[in-house]
Amino acid sequence: MWKERYKIGNELIDMRHKELFETTGKLVHIVESEDVIAKRQECTNVISFLKDYAVNHFAEEEKYMLSINYSGLEKQKALHRVFVNTVHGLEQKLHDAEFSVPAVKEFVGFLTTWLIYHVAGVDQKIEKRDQVADEKVATISSYVDCFAQSVKNVLETMIGLSAGNVTFGGYPGNKDDIRTKIGLVGDHEGEAVFTFSRDFTFALIKAMTSVELTEIDELAYSALSEITNIISGSASSLITASGRVSDITTPQIIYDFDGVNDNNGFYLDTELGRVAISVNVG
Repeated sequence: MWKERYKIGNELIDMRHKELFETTGKLVHIVESEDVIAKRQECTNVISFLKDYAVNHFAEEEKYMLSINYSGLEKQKALHRVFVNTVHGLEQKLHDAEFSVPAVKEFVGFLTTWLIYHVAGVDQKIEKRDQVADEKVATISSYVDCFAQSVKNVLETMIGLSAGNVTFGGYPGNKDDIRTKIGLVGDHEGEAVFTFSRDFTFALIKAMTSVELTEIDELAYSALSEITNIISGSASSLITASGRVSDITTPQIIYDFDGVNDNNGFYLDTELGRVAISVNVG
């Protein structure tokens, strides 16, 4: 899972990141194992590693950011806290589910998605000394524009995917698309609904983990939920930078889709498949 482009240029931090990717990779490839004892042990090992990682590496990373007067230090600390809390919650779910395949897949989906974006995106800004690296705040005028800019940035950052042109307007979607939604709060309240094609979802998981899915499962749902969270968080930052207060709620999978006002959104066709986002605020 580790790629050389994830390096930020600090030898210690890069070494810690590589260790984390290698540890996560072991878990990814044991998910479908029928050896319940081995799977439970691997999960236990990863969780133990993550707890130690959270205490030691996050402290090292934050100390380094402080030493170079990095402007995004407080934001990084907040992201680290959210990660720790989420891992604790998923650990409890793993134990409650007795390390079932769906529970392990949910854990893997979150961990790989968070890890790739945090290391390939957020941490890359440390050496640039730039908290909002390459985000085009000045040109953004609407919530839809913010989400359009954000989804292109996130896809390029995570998997090197050039999103191509954004088409504004309605997209009815297909019955086998996967949809998520996330609430928007602040100066304007509403929600954003994401539509991911099955082709895009399968290709995304393969690009991140090398796992080839044949059906949409908990790994896919968890990964898409976290990507929804990442894109929306980035869009929220752009909205706030443009002078409006904005925050997001917890993303959810939509299993019973009743339709949205797609005219307030856009879609983009990537080489992996189609992604559409509808943004509705009051």
